[in-house]
Amino acid sequence: YTTFEYSNLKLVPGQDTNGPVVTAEFDIANTGQRAGAEVVELYVHQEKPALPRPPKELKGFKKVLLKPGEKKTVSIPLDQRAFAYYDPAKTGWVAEAGDFKILVGSSSHDIHLQDTFHLAQTTVEK
Repeated sequence: YTTFEYSNLKLVPGQDTNGPVVTAEFDIANTGQRAGAEVVELYVHQEKPALPRPPKELKGFKKVLLKPGEKKTVSIPLDQRAFAYYDPAKTGWVAEAGDFKILVGSSSHDIHLQDTFHLAQTTVEK
């Protein structure tokens, strides 16, 4: 019953080794005439994985309630596990160093914002 506009995606690196690796921050605005809710979804896509991975992996979401004309900044933190896959040969979760696309939208087929995050080092979590 209303429309939304996504803008200003920023990827903020984490400072604490126990906290998020990166936090995706972006604005969402209600550009329609009625109050409404939007469930924003965040997907991760690894550019060159060693093992086959899905093209988009849902790693976070948030429901946002907005009045007509209202704008909010949304933050979705991503920890190390958001970039990892299970490798049976290593019997653990592997987050490979490299580039990952961070995709934000209202569904996997309706992506509004994207940026690239570089994961600096490979980690294995048993």
